[in-house]
Amino acid sequence: MKCVKCGNALEAGARFCGGCGTQQPGAVIPQAAVRTGAKTLFQGSAGVPAVKPSEPRPVAATPATPVTARPVAVPDKRGPVSSAMSFAATMAPGSVEMKAIAPPTATPVKAPEKSSTLPVSALPPPAVDGDMTGKLLNNRYLIEAKIGEGGFGAVYRATQTQMNRKVALKVLHAKMAKDPQVVGRFKREAQASSQLRAPHTVQVYDFDQSADGIMYLAMEMLQGRSLHAILGEDGPLSPERMALVMDGIADSLGEAHAQGIVHRDIKPENIFLESRPTPDFVKVLDFGIAKIVSGEGLGASAGPALTAAGQTLGTLEYMSPEQLMGAQLDGRSDLYAVGILSYELLVGQLPFPAKTPGEIITAHLKTMPPPPSTVAPNRGIPPLLDQVILKLLAKKRDDRYKDTAELRVDLARLMRGETGNAAAPPVVVASTQPSRNAPSTDRVAVMAAPGQKPGFGKGTILLVAGLVLAVAAAVVVILLFVVK
Repeated sequence: MKCVKCGNALEAGARFCGGCGTQQPGAVIPQAAVRTGAKTLFQGSAGVPAVKPSEPRPVAATPATPVTARPVAVPDKRGPVSSAMSFAATMAPGSVEMKAIAPPTATPVKAPEKSSTLPVSALPPPAVDGDMTGKLLNNRYLIEAKIGEGGFGAVYRATQTQMNRKVALKVLHAKMAKDPQVVGRFKREAQASSQLRAPHTVQVYDFDQSADGIMYLAMEMLQGRSLHAILGEDGPLSPERMALVMDGIADSLGEAHAQGIVHRDIKPENIFLESRPTPDFVKVLDFGIAKIVSGEGLGASAGPALTAAGQTLGTLEYMSPEQLMGAQLDGRSDLYAVGILSYELLVGQLPFPAKTPGEIITAHLKTMPPPPSTVAPNRGIPPLLDQVILKLLAKKRDDRYKDTAELRVDLARLMRGETGNAAAPPVVVASTQPSRNAPSTDRVAVMAAPGQKPGFGKGTILLVAGLVLAVAAAVVVILLFVVK
């Protein structure tokens, strides 16, 4: 094989002539990638006309924006450069040969850095809402398994890596991260729960948002079941157990109400029973729609309104009459929900078995349910527990317990074993004006005492004798007056 230009002898398959450097026909030249500023040049392009390397090469101006697409070969109207120049450019990008074949370099435009203090609405939401099991969230929480999921987010079991502590992670769905009201309620739950230290309130450890926009709430990991699950799996609770559960709920709500926080969503799903430190240890969950009514602290914080005008939040079956009417709420609204919950867990059904939302609302506003003991007569519900639950369900909040402390007094009596049978009957003050339907008291039947024969008693005989003597004395006085 000989060079097509100078005729020097070449090895079979040679691509260049060692003497003159001429490319041989049919040779395949590998592409050498050379980074020059914002573009990549691929040397040795085939299929373009040959030119003399000494002539100047006009090139188009390179755009300033960095190119992120797949690099393409730079066209050259005068053909490829020589192999010697290509090799030199590859080995020494700053050499004279490189400058001869490279287009003018451009300074890349630096992308603006994101501020770490951007508001939630400006941060990008997570790309997907898929299962996060196995991921390390925010370099702090190793997610182990999904526990549950709802319309606003999912709950995962995780480990706080720095402290080796088991936690429950409530993660807000990506599609909800752009809704200011949803984000506000999520933040409100964290703020409200973080202020509460009662042993029967679930403890919140952390609230944050990761760099990729995932909002999460870390709270204590509970071991047990919700009242909703217990009712479905085991059936109604015994009166003794119900009194204990009600006392734990009242303890949690008492602290919240003292700080001006109304839960607004007490229901079996939000009450958890743990087996530690004692059996049936109550935990109250989900202050996500809690209402701050004190006007201070959390209630004074600026931000979007969490409830639109005319909007009512809560679960319809457990809402108080004033909550349904959109009135100002206080802790007695939660006590009404405790009454509904207790009634359901005692007898296995809601106090108002309505079929439509309209019927439920009407029942809450106008209907007083029968005592639980009459609905479930075989469950041994004591009269005192009947009285407690019916007082919680009073339509007017002034007729309910004024606070959880007053409620816990009666619950303590139940837990001591009192049934209410020995309680003194209420004192009734008779009216001076008899009622239209009241029985007449003009005639009273005299009943003989057991073992006593019917007839006139000694008191009756003395009364008659006295009357006779009085009449006789009066007659004597009259006669004397007439004689004179």
